[in-house]
Amino acid sequence: LFLLGNLKSYSFIAKRMTKRYGSVSSITSVPTSATAEERGFMKHLKHDDWFGGKTIGFFAGVALLINNITGPGVPSIPNMFVESGWLFPTLAFIIIWLMTSLSTTMYCEAMRNIPGNENFRDRIEYSSIVEYFFGRKAYLAAQIGLNGALQSLNIISVIQSAQVMDAAISVIFGHSCGFNISPFTNHVNGTVLSGSTEFWSCIDVNDVTAGNAWGCHLVISMGFLVCIAFALPMGYFKLDDNMIVQEGAFIITILTWVVWFVACFFSPNFKNGDWKIPAVTDSKLAYASQAGVLGNILFNFGFVTTVPSWVNEKKKAVSVNKVVWLSTFLCVSIFFVMGIPPAMAFKNILAGPATGECENGKDCADSLLSVFTSDKLMPAAFSTNKAAKFILQFSVYAFSISAVLSSIPVFSIVIKYNCVENGFSHKFSFFWGILFPWLIAIPLMWQPDALNQFINYSSLVFVSFTDFIVPCALYMKLQQKKIEARLIDKNGPLLAREETDDILDRTGLDDDGLIDEDFNDFESEAGVVTSYTEDIIEDIHYDVETQPLINEPRRRHISPSAPVHYALPKLWGLKPKSKVYTATFLVVVMTIAAIVGTIYQIITTQSLEWDCAAVNGSLPSS
Repeated sequence: LFLLGNLKSYSFIAKRMTKRYGSVSSITSVPTSATAEERGFMKHLKHDDWFGGKTIGFFAGVALLINNITGPGVPSIPNMFVESGWLFPTLAFIIIWLMTSLSTTMYCEAMRNIPGNENFRDRIEYSSIVEYFFGRKAYLAAQIGLNGALQSLNIISVIQSAQVMDAAISVIFGHSCGFNISPFTNHVNGTVLSGSTEFWSCIDVNDVTAGNAWGCHLVISMGFLVCIAFALPMGYFKLDDNMIVQEGAFIITILTWVVWFVACFFSPNFKNGDWKIPAVTDSKLAYASQAGVLGNILFNFGFVTTVPSWVNEKKKAVSVNKVVWLSTFLCVSIFFVMGIPPAMAFKNILAGPATGECENGKDCADSLLSVFTSDKLMPAAFSTNKAAKFILQFSVYAFSISAVLSSIPVFSIVIKYNCVENGFSHKFSFFWGILFPWLIAIPLMWQPDALNQFINYSSLVFVSFTDFIVPCALYMKLQQKKIEARLIDKNGPLLAREETDDILDRTGLDDDGLIDEDFNDFESEAGVVTSYTEDIIEDIHYDVETQPLINEPRRRHISPSAPVHYALPKLWGLKPKSKVYTATFLVVVMTIAAIVGTIYQIITTQSLEWDCAAVNGSLPSS
């Protein structure tokens, strides 16, 4: 830049920059923030035809994120409100919503600042982003955390979807059958349960009050086989190919929630005027606990790990901030609407996620799905009316199928993407991302309270690390890089690297190095833009090799482009140090929340009994 003011053909640029920064000759250097090794980082990543293109639109992006955030967790949200009261879950939902949304946008800002992926023009997956900022050891930790989080989410979705599908089959045919891989005796009060010792057995999973013959067994049920038949083919798809499924599943899910919401107003509690839950449930009650709150909420908001894959395949014009904040706001609204009214309606029979107990002490339901598929638990207005009963139960089964199609394949694809990008073979990536969660779900499916405990522990350990701590840590590292790479002005204060965007604006170039459409007077006043202008951009951002579009400065935009993504708006005028403090605060708060939640969960669950025959049901007293 030191010759810029003396070159007549660039007088226009000099005038623009001088107006903002003072004398151009006073700017002695513009150090680049990326080393040669960093600028070549993107080249070692493996991208082939297993990855999708940038075709995902705004609505599809919103549908994808809402499906991932809500997923199989919504039916158990009322149980949490009954067990804890409405106060602590409400505060936790709001705080975690704000923090997870902010951490997501922080992750995306770090992602767009990687050389070669400016403004998301290329693609890079979750674990590779961590490797760029923190190195190989951190990459290994990120892979463990990523796979732990997504595999746990996938496994729990498989378990819940298969059990609900078995319930649907039992309604239609009177029972569901399966291959009992581990036949051994289950008994209640000295009586052997029929079906527990046979290799091929059939039970009515909707009526296990006398004991569950499949409890603690390894059973490949018909519901499991139906679900895997739906989901496995979807694993072959690319993420952008899944968008039509995401949109359809989103619409189906909205319709099912409407049916469930209406059903609440036909409950006995509503008719009797007992339409309330306490702010804080009395701790002396057997079903009262605050231990399950953090685990369940963190589990539901564990979606950050899927965001990089979506960003890689979204259309350029789609704003990250608009999609993320709109999706998360709608989700937290859904959690309240589908949490508090059902909790009021069915508070007597909903079992707490931490205690496993309910107010009635028997015939407890582990979620709304159990309520709406059981003649004994659903409102009488539905159980006595065939049409109403069919609609209610069909909504449960439709929800199960939509959950399978909307969540499981997406998590599998993200795992597959991360494996392939980092050099794993296609065969291994397919096995690990798509087949493994189905295999591991088999021994977990019919275990005592395995669903709720798995949700709490996996979310507290893996989801907290990958979805809250890592994004904030990346953002902190990014801001530290910006502090280190700054423009030095002899006559004034140090200029943060973010200010280089303003220089681009004043040279008539956008963030891709292209001439803005509204900068039509540029050529007439400054003449032809030559390689010297490229040198300016090269120093400000990265070299021309990592910014190939800079070599075509005359090219015009032919499609709309979204604003440059920032987690915290530039209008706030926050300096990098302030942003580091913000991210540090988020990391500390989320770490404390995860530790406290884990301790509470261990204390609460250490006294739970391991009763195989009582899985998914309540046993008769002796």
